[in-house]
Amino acid sequence: MTVESLRLRLLLVAPLRLVLSAALLVAANVVAAGSRAALLVFVGGAFGVAFLAWTDPRARFLPASGEPAALPADASVAPAWLHAVHASFPSTVGVSILAAVALAVQPTLTALLAGVLAGLGIAALVAAYGIDPRLYLEPRTRALFRR
Repeated sequence: MTVESLRLRLLLVAPLRLVLSAALLVAANVVAAGSRAALLVFVGGAFGVAFLAWTDPRARFLPASGEPAALPADASVAPAWLHAVHASFPSTVGVSILAAVALAVQPTLTALLAGVLAGLGIAALVAAYGIDPRLYLEPRTRALFRR
């Protein structure tokens, strides 16, 4: 069984989201010729998504998961690149593709989606701070383990 550290996943996907966000914002500003609206929707998207991710109201409806199982002795930890790949699907990749497509038609929407990515990156950094470093995830079954 191959597992991934929950904390490392968040710490690796956060900079990826922030870099993609910055690149998309720059592209939107170039296409929109430095539109002020692009910057405003970027900031709004970043703060809105970071706030919603942190205070997700759906968490009330999730069943209590109980204690994570003990990590099996034969479990191996996946390489860092695999942590980042699994953490970036589907949210990071999906939002990035949508933003790239919107760039040709509506650069302001690209800036908003870049803000969404930035908000997800900020939320990942904040969440990583509070995650127990001994928690591991098996990506296929989504089972939680504690080392």
